[in-house]
Amino acid sequence: MKNNTVLVSNNEELCQRVREGRFVKGSSLDVLLSVRNSVHLGSHLLTHPLCGNLRPYQQPFRSVLIREFPGELVDLDSLSMIENAVAVYKSCEGRLLFPEDLETHRRADYAFIDGELMRESLERYGLLSASAVLVPAPLHSLSKGGDSQ
Repeated sequence: MKNNTVLVSNNEELCQRVREGRFVKGSSLDVLLSVRNSVHLGSHLLTHPLCGNLRPYQQPFRSVLIREFPGELVDLDSLSMIENAVAVYKSCEGRLLFPEDLETHRRADYAFIDGELMRESLERYGLLSASAVLVPAPLHSLSKGGDSQ
């Protein structure tokens, strides 16, 4: 049986490191809208679309695991969760961070956080082996006289 579990994410590096990743170019809201479309086509949410303790405008990346059941009736629990998540994101749409607007090292930091938030679920559903390495952001040395806080 084919694994119909898919990671939907705007974190391109994470999508490349999993067995089934669907990259969404755009904001975290764009990811949620893509997931909502999949739910309307029969997919079920496997992870909560608002996982992590970060406000929508504090995290430019969003990743959600779904299981695809093409042609099935809409799962009302999944639909309710994704609709609520979309509403939360739309309420702060003007403040959302876009990955492409961030400096390279900041983007890498946020991408790493997103990957770590998803790691356990990716392993549980067989999209990432426990030995897989999610590359952390490069360490940047502070400039001389810079603040080390």
